[in-house]
Amino acid sequence: MRSALEGLDGVQSAKVSLDKDNAVVVFNSSQVTIDQMKEAVKKAGYGVSSASQIESFRQSTDGDTGEKQPAGQASGYRTLNIEELAKVTDDPNVTLVNVHIPYAGEIPGTDAFIPFNQIKENKGELPRDKKAELVLYCRSGHMSKLAYTTLTQMGYSNVYDVPGGMNAWRQAGHTLLNKNH
Repeated sequence: MRSALEGLDGVQSAKVSLDKDNAVVVFNSSQVTIDQMKEAVKKAGYGVSSASQIESFRQSTDGDTGEKQPAGQASGYRTLNIEELAKVTDDPNVTLVNVHIPYAGEIPGTDAFIPFNQIKENKGELPRDKKAELVLYCRSGHMSKLAYTTLTQMGYSNVYDVPGGMNAWRQAGHTLLNKNH
């Protein structure tokens, strides 16, 4: 696998770590895309799968959490339950956004506060990368569903909603901060 990657024009080095089920590949290149890397690995006879940071925490990949899809939302509505949320609050690759107005507290690890009805006006506070992982929450889940729809319509592809929001977080025994913004 390493030789397949190092054979790509523009790859300076490649490291592969293997265990019985998975391989982790780290390569250095400013010219090779991840899709090109995946294709080279496939051509070398290896299977390729990838998951986002959040998806790697999930037990299954069907995405069915029993939540109803927001009105007007394309299929693929994705949610995180409280246990999954607790695993990613400190992940630097995940942007946790409180969309509730007015301020009613926050989940530790929150990266941004953007009112659900002002997402487009505050796009400068969002990651520029439309594939960045965004997790949205509010107090109960209603405002975050609306924000979810707006963000996916803006082209963000790794957006997650937290049904039950801060209420569910508290009910699960987690701490809710109140910084009185």
